[in-house]
Amino acid sequence: MKKTILLLLLNCGFLAAQTKTLITPYGEKVNIELSPSTDNLGNHTATETLNLDTHDIDNVSTIFIKKDAQFLDKISGNSNSFSLNKNDGTFAIYNSSAANNPLSIDETSSKTTLLSAQITKNANNFTLSPQKASVAVSGNENGDVDWKPLYKVKGATTFQVVKYSDGNSIYNSKTFNEVPGLTFTYTAPANGYLIIETNLYTVIPDAAANATPTSVKTEMVVTVNGLANTYGTSLITTTDSSEFLNGGGDVPEFTATQSQYLVLERGTYTISVRARTADQTNSDVGSSVGIYKAADGTQYVSSLLLTLVAN
Repeated sequence: MKKTILLLLLNCGFLAAQTKTLITPYGEKVNIELSPSTDNLGNHTATETLNLDTHDIDNVSTIFIKKDAQFLDKISGNSNSFSLNKNDGTFAIYNSSAANNPLSIDETSSKTTLLSAQITKNANNFTLSPQKASVAVSGNENGDVDWKPLYKVKGATTFQVVKYSDGNSIYNSKTFNEVPGLTFTYTAPANGYLIIETNLYTVIPDAAANATPTSVKTEMVVTVNGLANTYGTSLITTTDSSEFLNGGGDVPEFTATQSQYLVLERGTYTISVRARTADQTNSDVGSSVGIYKAADGTQYVSSLLLTLVAN
């Protein structure tokens, strides 16, 4: 009975201490902790790879990586990987498939280099996606990136359209009439100022110029929705064709105009170039505006050019 009580006391002592002492086949005593308080992986240097294929590492305070941190593909059939590393002052993401660093950061300047980039949404409106030929701009003071067509970037100047004359205004008309090919309707893609430029050729026909020495004043007007936006003039003075070494031919004069017009996005504007013979020394000798045909057969056509400055 005394032996039984003693064994119970000893066993309780072992349980209380949560340790047991075993005798090895070589007669050595080994203490085993039944419920260790911690599982300490420190205080030693591993000589083999630690495989945690089906386990996680949680609550890590700091990880120091001497060489690479490699990320394998979730699909086992894909053997390519990405890795993080720092080499000679440059932190990089390495792509084993392309054998290059798609991203690198210099430790001195913090300059970040990207081999390629793709931003699929606007920072300030996730419902908008970039369109082809859009440009990335700062959407606010924080540097958020927005995609916009160039013609919607404030201050950007974009070519809109160019039109060419395909005929001449009415010869010797005292009232303004259209220069063929230079009237059309324009729809503004954005708010801004439309720069309207014209390059116009005024012509006195050869047959009229041969009649007598004369002077002709021609006026042009650029209208927007029927209202005058800017004017241009030309004055041609010519002598008898016998005074010309090569026989004369049509007599031209060149006039350029430039004006601007405030437009609103999706607004429509009818733009027209008109001309008239305003005055002359001989009522039978007038002018027209449009195409000038040189003596060698070369044709010079009048034009209308539109450029938008986004606001």
